[in-house]
Amino acid sequence: MGKFNPDDFVVLYPGVYTEQEKAFVEKYLADNKAIEERGEIDVQALIKGTLPQDTPGLGPVLKVTEAMVRYNNEKYDPANPVLNDAEYAKKLGYKDILALPCFGAHDDSFMVPYPPDARDTLLVSQLNHNVTVYKPIYPGDTLYMVFNSRHLTDQTPTEGSIYRHVNIKSTGSVYNQHGEKVNDVVFRVSESLKIYKEGKRPAVMGFAEFWESAAWSNRPAHYYTDEDWKFIKDCWLKEKRQGAQPLYWEDVKIGDKPTATVDGPILSPLIPTPPYGLASGGSRTLKKEILDPEIFKTMIRDENNGIYRMQNEADYIPVVPDGVGGGTLETTDMSGDTNDINTADIHKTDSSADINTADIHKTTDSRGPLLNFLGREFAERHIFNWMGDHGWLYNIRWGLMPVEVMATYGKKMPLNTDCEYFLKHVPEMKDKNQTAHGLTEDLAIVKSYVYDKYNRDGEYFVDLAWWIETIEGDIWLSGGATVKLPSKRSK
Repeated sequence: MGKFNPDDFVVLYPGVYTEQEKAFVEKYLADNKAIEERGEIDVQALIKGTLPQDTPGLGPVLKVTEAMVRYNNEKYDPANPVLNDAEYAKKLGYKDILALPCFGAHDDSFMVPYPPDARDTLLVSQLNHNVTVYKPIYPGDTLYMVFNSRHLTDQTPTEGSIYRHVNIKSTGSVYNQHGEKVNDVVFRVSESLKIYKEGKRPAVMGFAEFWESAAWSNRPAHYYTDEDWKFIKDCWLKEKRQGAQPLYWEDVKIGDKPTATVDGPILSPLIPTPPYGLASGGSRTLKKEILDPEIFKTMIRDENNGIYRMQNEADYIPVVPDGVGGGTLETTDMSGDTNDINTADIHKTDSSADINTADIHKTTDSRGPLLNFLGREFAERHIFNWMGDHGWLYNIRWGLMPVEVMATYGKKMPLNTDCEYFLKHVPEMKDKNQTAHGLTEDLAIVKSYVYDKYNRDGEYFVDLAWWIETIEGDIWLSGGATVKLPSKRSK
């Protein structure tokens, strides 16, 4: 019957909770209600550390270090001077280099799951996220995360099912040390959980016994041929940064297709690193080295997959800054005291089983799944190239594991109608959807399409849909973006 025998599980009904669930779910719902009833947060009291410790919805506080900002900026967009050259950024009116837009907007810090002790197994689908970016984040800032709301919707079939299907929508805001709101966030996730019948629960409930997933790694790995590398190099040579030359709103047309960008092949996955909103580890794209004939001669080609890499691993998997990922992370509580928090402890999902969801993203012999927001970072480089140094990425949104791809891999889920489907805005893509989950060794070919433009309160916006394809044409992530551009009317 496979890893999970359906006959071993209790039949569940919407809104009817088992004895295992009742107390935990009641507390979960009460906590959600307390956030709703709190109302607007007193931001000045928040940053002064004078809010009562039991104020509902207070999230982590994060010190923004220059080392972590540069680590991510150099890994994902090393050619962008706004992100890497402080003097250049200051000439544009910024105070310093900018952190990537979602720094501090960490999904799992805002998405509190269905109570771990109320279920035995978990299958996650339909991640669908949205981050609005109001202010720059600079090295030296302190970020305060606040939960604004959390809603649970039970989609378990009325006729009963061994799965309790729930949708969880979490909203929140991120503020800086000046009390300015830098981000609003919306994080959506669908969880399908099961509860063992009496006597059927395994004696040991480790990660393998708890985590249910589609068999993503059944998708065959690609061997990168010489012809593939010619295609990749050609794409890299065609990439264009708008750079210092402003892209004016008036010059953008609905139907425009920004030049595709290429990242990867991805040699190593990221590990979730709360509460950064960005992860640690992972390989960088070796575009510069592969396009340099002298360096290229020294590179090693893997005989199993045809991928080139540097001889020294640290040259393609950058060293993580001290105190980040797998060690301790410096945060500050509401009283202003500094704490050392083990990042593995933060990311545990099941207290009874000592489970760390970093396990999900480990590379195995059959390749490892990619963290949902890795593709978002690749899309940001694509958008930065297009909009130039005078544009502003006002909103970025993305989705992973929609019902269509889950069904393709044998996991039928009810549709979460609150999720956004991004490709519907692209005429040639409106009948298409994601066909895979990103895996190590995949390529990230980022494409986009301009589908709307408008003037709102004297500011000029453009909406794009974007998606990421493998070299074989599988779509492994899709999303949208709203970009604010300069206008010729304001010159």
